[in-house]
Amino acid sequence: MTKVEREQNKERLAGEILDYVRDDLVVKMPFFNRALLKMPVVFYEHFDLEEGEIPKGIGTDGHQIYCNKDVVLRLFRQEKGRLQRIWLHQVLHCLFRHPFEYEKLESKYWDFAADLAVEQTILEMGMKDVMLPDDKSRRQTLAQIKAKAGRLTAENLYHYFFLHPEEAERLMDQAFLFKQDLHGFWILDSLQQVRKMFPKNPHPGMNKISQEWKELGISVQLDVQVFEKNRGMAPGSMSENLEGVTKDRYNYEEFLKKFAITSEEMQINQEEFDYIYYTYGMDLYGNMPLVEPLEYKDEKKIHDFVIAIDTSGSCQGATVQAFLDKTYSILMSTKSFFHDVNIHIIQCDSKIQTDVKITCPEEFEEYRDNIEIKGFGGTDFRPVFAHVEELIQNRELTDLKGLIYFTDGMGIFPEKMPPYKTAFVFVKEGFGIPEIPSWAIKLVLKDEDLQETIIV
Repeated sequence: MTKVEREQNKERLAGEILDYVRDDLVVKMPFFNRALLKMPVVFYEHFDLEEGEIPKGIGTDGHQIYCNKDVVLRLFRQEKGRLQRIWLHQVLHCLFRHPFEYEKLESKYWDFAADLAVEQTILEMGMKDVMLPDDKSRRQTLAQIKAKAGRLTAENLYHYFFLHPEEAERLMDQAFLFKQDLHGFWILDSLQQVRKMFPKNPHPGMNKISQEWKELGISVQLDVQVFEKNRGMAPGSMSENLEGVTKDRYNYEEFLKKFAITSEEMQINQEEFDYIYYTYGMDLYGNMPLVEPLEYKDEKKIHDFVIAIDTSGSCQGATVQAFLDKTYSILMSTKSFFHDVNIHIIQCDSKIQTDVKITCPEEFEEYRDNIEIKGFGGTDFRPVFAHVEELIQNRELTDLKGLIYFTDGMGIFPEKMPPYKTAFVFVKEGFGIPEIPSWAIKLVLKDEDLQETIIV
């Protein structure tokens, strides 16, 4: 047998082993079948990138699983259950969408945080066939990290490590326990090499792959809840991670539109005007159309509106300025102002610091350009709601439909549900995001420039 034939036989055998691994997981975890079957396997000998070479191993970019045949054969011989564990590990990375924002993050922290989140989920599932001899050590390390960092989602862990770099460096001595796959394929630079090496497998691009996994994550959420219930499990890491990444993502403009109220404005409504009946009437009767265009059209406009700004904690300076700049830009670009508006911008910490009434776009612009932050004490959300209630009682606000509370999240919430829509907009800069009352909407800022956010 020639060397080429031996290599071909090894690749064929490795492929059969991986088919067995995948099919075994599908049988045992039917609620994951679409995710487990989504990615085809391709074999590689080496990947040379500008930063260096991706080592021989197993990894994925969410589109394909890249395997070195020698590694597959070695792992299959050495340790029962290891390949099943790696396959499940990779699928959870994709369901939790860990590969798709890799370029924006500090990779050493994100690699470790993502692996911790996935391994915690697998251990909680308690699937005997994917358990490994050193899982006891993993459980102990995870318990220690949870006691310090809290929720074991990649996002929460990443922020904890980012804020505690010395602690993170110490904990990362245990990273080898949680690393199952190669994350080099998450790097966008590797995409060009993938396309060159596998021209017969067109790569759709990371944005499309991310969207596909988001939709897949949504579809498995209910099945996961049933799985946890049937096993007598409380909602755990899998539910937490899926909940965090399958929420609809909006830019701030779309969110602000949710608070717009519908107003009837006098203008020609071309969308509801039927030209056929109009021209037929003119032809038949000379100067008498059968239907006239409607002289009004519903436009979403903001009239009575409150913006509360928490001036304690991290909500200061540039952060507040960026929020106001974005809000002003959206209101102006989407024609969301009436000719006469009634917007109250309230600065507050544990008490009301200022309340500025805005009645036109020019006043908003002047406030935005000359804002002076006041406060910096502790945070109590209740005074704002009490103040707004007074404004309503005094008929300063006659048709209030929405209040946006911009905050870092550390404060006391009112117990009573107000008679208007309320959203708490949290600054996601490593600070804990608290549970909010059931009657409120939670919006977590994803980027500093407020271009993309997560609504829950």
